[in-house]
Amino acid sequence: MAVSGLLKIFSVFALILLLNRRGLPLSLCLFMGAFAIGLWMGLPLPRLLGVIFEEMTSPQTLWLAAIIVAILVLSNLLERSGQLQRIVETFGRLGPSRRFTTLAMPALIGLLPMPGGALFSAPMVQQSYPARERPPELMAAVNYWFRHIWEYWWPLYPGFVLAVSLLGVETWKFILAQFPLTVGAVLGGVLFIARHMPRATRTSPKEKVPLALFLREVMPIVLLLILLFAGQVLHPFLRPFLPLPPPKYFGFSLGLTAAIGWVIRENGLGGRDLLASVGKLSIPRMAMIIFGIMAFKGVLMRSSAMEVVRGELGLYGIHPLLIITMLPFISGLVTGIALGFVGTSFPLVLSLIPLGEVIPYGLLAYGFGYMGMMLTPMHLCLLVTKDYFRADFLKTYRYLWKAVLFVMLWTVGLFALYRAIL
Repeated sequence: MAVSGLLKIFSVFALILLLNRRGLPLSLCLFMGAFAIGLWMGLPLPRLLGVIFEEMTSPQTLWLAAIIVAILVLSNLLERSGQLQRIVETFGRLGPSRRFTTLAMPALIGLLPMPGGALFSAPMVQQSYPARERPPELMAAVNYWFRHIWEYWWPLYPGFVLAVSLLGVETWKFILAQFPLTVGAVLGGVLFIARHMPRATRTSPKEKVPLALFLREVMPIVLLLILLFAGQVLHPFLRPFLPLPPPKYFGFSLGLTAAIGWVIRENGLGGRDLLASVGKLSIPRMAMIIFGIMAFKGVLMRSSAMEVVRGELGLYGIHPLLIITMLPFISGLVTGIALGFVGTSFPLVLSLIPLGEVIPYGLLAYGFGYMGMMLTPMHLCLLVTKDYFRADFLKTYRYLWKAVLFVMLWTVGLFALYRAIL
């Protein structure tokens, strides 16, 4: 008896997640998945190898890999130069209250894509409230949740950049569409986590710092945002005269180049520092993940897999919304990173999105995938936060699950709103 296309796709999907859960690198899992899908769907081996090579060497893949590498280099340089620490220190002295500072510190650290970055902000949260004033699980939940309020739309995060690339939308449109998810995350965090924080006791006033000093320290991020949007405006005028990348990559290229240049110049760094940042082990590993994702997506799209899946969904009466929400959610639970749930689930999700409705469905898939990532005990930030505060896992989830459910409902509401107005 012939195996259905749906069963083939989901078997390969489960295999990718299982192998990754067993410790195999995600990039290798994705390449194995691409080969399995291609051979199972009847692609001859030479054709399959050709598709994978074409996808890995396409301009879209190369630009995407270069931009994500540049993001990581910028993050490494900020940390290596001490500028990240200066940003945190100056901001902490600008805060109007202790409670505000406690919530804002992890959020500020969350502006930069640092693996396990919650460990960086944990000491600041701990210093805000003495041990006798708060349960460790509450402080762990505060640090973990508010560290992750930006990744839905913040253009420094590889998961968001990959989603923009796979969905084929303009960066600025997806930023504006996804920004309300951050609003929902803040509301959920305040309503279900921060409200348990004890009243702040009086503390001795800190010496204030000039706002201009803080703005100078965050100038690389300011430059990135300005040029990201300016690139969208400038691209049509410059395109006839210069060999520019596509619009969704042009603004990134301008902004990241300017931000890296600023950090190097401002901190007196040299070529050795730049080479050390480029040479970090995380960078080639991340680049290989991008190549694996694009190979997997290419084989899915260029074999007959998607046509078979769409036909069988109609035949079996399975609503595409079920797959569009649950596939990213499960991927987030298993992989524990945004790049993981986007890379493994979005190639299939994309094939199920109705024509002209990429933004509403993309938001729905991203919101559910991110909440799966926030719930999983595989998430590195949750692990290091729990260990730092010596918090109990289950008691920490007591603070998190209502906020997660709130954001999922908020995502569904935004999805319905966007479908009505877009």
